[in-house]
Amino acid sequence: MIQDLSHFLPEGPADDRWLLIDSSKYLKQLRQRLPKARITAVTRFEEVPDLREFRGLEIGWHVLDYRLTELPFPDAAFDHILAENCLDEAYEPYETMLAISRKLTPVGRLYTQFTNIRYGGVLTALQQGQFPVRQQHLYAKTEIVRLLNDALFKEIHFMPGEQDDDDCNEIAWQQAGFDDFSRDLATRVWLVRAERSTAAVANLKGLYDEKIRQQLARLLHRIEYDIDCKKNLAELRKLCEINGIFPEYLDDFIQEACIHQEKVRRLL
Repeated sequence: MIQDLSHFLPEGPADDRWLLIDSSKYLKQLRQRLPKARITAVTRFEEVPDLREFRGLEIGWHVLDYRLTELPFPDAAFDHILAENCLDEAYEPYETMLAISRKLTPVGRLYTQFTNIRYGGVLTALQQGQFPVRQQHLYAKTEIVRLLNDALFKEIHFMPGEQDDDDCNEIAWQQAGFDDFSRDLATRVWLVRAERSTAAVANLKGLYDEKIRQQLARLLHRIEYDIDCKKNLAELRKLCEINGIFPEYLDDFIQEACIHQEKVRRLL
């Protein structure tokens, strides 16, 4: 079974900002799915931007080797980054993933993949004294979780990219004492979608701008710790009325922002 990162990609009229890093094979498909998206592409190969298949796609091209050169974009410049092989190929994986994370908005998403060191074919080669992979990193899923957590990603989702149809080798390695959660021993490539925020926090950040959220957090914290409570309750009511902050949103915000949640709800 073989599938690629297109299984993670959205479609529709959104004009989100996308960055593709050495992932040009997805450009045509992404443009078809998201005709209004603002797409930037980084490639290390000078001839790629001039290829006929990319003409008319309205791509902002940058030719550079991201493994050696800092990405020339401000922080929080993109809503989505697709970097197919960066985990396998980056010279310094932690620094690379942290740099990519910083280019995403606080609710941005990364799409990537990695070669699984626990795949039965890799284990068999090692058993036979062979290790044919050069200039490439291999990971177990647990290490990917640690790496992406350290790079400030909050939610990480996995999907098999290349997985054996039969389970012969899988069973053999299980019998040898290897755990096989989610058919890990049969999966050569794992696809990854990583979120800068949890789903709950992303929803909170998506509805109101940062200035309003900061005001809301400040007022709730002052109410929570009995600082001019009556005054701040009145300011909170006014803020909600002016900006259309509805009760369900306010309750979710309290859940994420306050320690003494029941106290705050009781005061409200």
